[in-house]
Amino acid sequence: MTDLTPITYAYTEHTSEKFLWPRSEPCHHGKRFRLTVASGQQLTYRHPTEALFPARELVDMPPKRLRELEQMPNHSPRPSDRPEHPLRWDEECLRYTSQTKTNFIIGVIRALGMVGFFLSLFVLFISLLLSLFFPSQNISLKEELIAVFFSNGIYIFFSLLMWGGVTLLYRFFPDYTSGYQPGPMWELNRRTGMVKVFANSAKKSTAWKVAHELPFHEFDCYLQSSPTSQGIAQYNLSLVHYSAEAHVALVGMFGVTSRLDQLAAWDMVQRFMDTSQPLPDSPQWEQFRPLDPTTLEWDKEIARPPRFWRDMEDEAFNQKIVELQDRLSAFYFG
Repeated sequence: MTDLTPITYAYTEHTSEKFLWPRSEPCHHGKRFRLTVASGQQLTYRHPTEALFPARELVDMPPKRLRELEQMPNHSPRPSDRPEHPLRWDEECLRYTSQTKTNFIIGVIRALGMVGFFLSLFVLFISLLLSLFFPSQNISLKEELIAVFFSNGIYIFFSLLMWGGVTLLYRFFPDYTSGYQPGPMWELNRRTGMVKVFANSAKKSTAWKVAHELPFHEFDCYLQSSPTSQGIAQYNLSLVHYSAEAHVALVGMFGVTSRLDQLAAWDMVQRFMDTSQPLPDSPQWEQFRPLDPTTLEWDKEIARPPRFWRDMEDEAFNQKIVELQDRLSAFYFG
């Protein structure tokens, strides 16, 4: 039977006051390290008592999806393989790893096949309209239509082959086509207050080897931006140790999004790591709230419904998305 006893914090647990502790070590960052991972706007520290989180956390995890996950066979907030899983989001830690190279390449092929199929259908449709309303003077309409179907049919066939072939691979060979690297890339641990940066998650021999294990309060957060092909600025977060060349690229977990969402993500991470504060009240963390002692006491004090998000109606949930976006705008830009 799964043990659902709340976690116990270690003596190294993090609280926001530790950000004020003096830093004695000099900076050992090389020029290349500073120009890449330690660039951008350094964000300030905060004691985030506001229960803010990125709007994406609501959009990606509606109540219907939460209930579907609950109904999966052998579902538990503490599955038996959790300690050894390279990807985690629970009351104890945020742990991240990337997809395998094989999975990434196969996913790209499937996406290209899907896009190519619908694009080819669109081109075929336009070509047929042009042939019907503006027929060629050199060949008959029948010959022109055959040529249009043949030329576009080749693209449609190969696009379907890519899309359908990879879909079949996903269905019949899931262990080969889908999965993550053998080990994690980084971990933020609420119970211990520590940040782990792993050596090489791609190789089994070094998959779980820890390159750095340092206190969370010794890391600075940088907001980095890069333009899209349309020139629109997109943002991501990077945690950088103030002295050692150790960093955590949060972009894998929180993506490249708007400045507003990234600011909210930084506050959410701070609140998650601060054991004097309850877990962020977002749908992703709801099932883990009884497993964290601070959160458990907080929820009892305010009489929070244990299934606040999971049992919410769709209309009310959509209203929550709007309210959260308004709150984020007012808090950060108001």
